[in-house]
Amino acid sequence: MTNNIGPCAFWDPPREHPTTIRDDLPALLVNATGDPRTTYHSARTLRRMWPSSRLLTLRGVDQHAVYGVFGSPCVDGAVNTYLATGRLPARDITCDRPAG
Repeated sequence: MTNNIGPCAFWDPPREHPTTIRDDLPALLVNATGDPRTTYHSARTLRRMWPSSRLLTLRGVDQHAVYGVFGSPCVDGAVNTYLATGRLPARDITCDRPAG
């Protein structure tokens, strides 16, 4: 159901101008390798196009909502640190699916 045609498919394009983001602004991108809505390929492409960002990957998970929802201490800890300090990790981070 999450991959079916949504109401946006019937809107006349474009509804608004594309959002422009400066590529020097820091951002922490969070994505699961099996995300059914934002593909991992798209997340990696965005990361390459946004050099000041970092990609936090949750490997082996087929879910869209990751931070604060899935229950990965690795992901939640990295995002909490970023939110508390405003500092990005030095490099991209990959977290494995938690056991259990």
